[in-house]
Amino acid sequence: MTEGERPAGIEAVVNLPSHEWDSAEAVSYETAQEAINEVIGCHTAALNRERRSASPDRARIEHLRAEIMACVQDQRGLNPRDRPAILASRDKYSHQLAALRAELQ
Repeated sequence: MTEGERPAGIEAVVNLPSHEWDSAEAVSYETAQEAINEVIGCHTAALNRERRSASPDRARIEHLRAEIMACVQDQRGLNPRDRPAILASRDKYSHQLAALRAELQ
């Protein structure tokens, strides 16, 4: 690479608009991400349990896989600038987490 050249793909990073985060905004976003991660973990544990059961339920396995993929899509689509979406996501996944933890015990 010669002087003045940029690595391939760097334009996407260079051209990002600046955004100032405050502590509350950053914590809220990270909390939402963590709630989604925990729900993914619970679904994964349930999936592994179902796979190892004496008679695995194929429909449940497919349902759990779909739930994991939905979580991943929500997580990837979460915009750190969209406060209402962050709060909604955090609430949604926190409620799911409580139910999933109870189910796994």
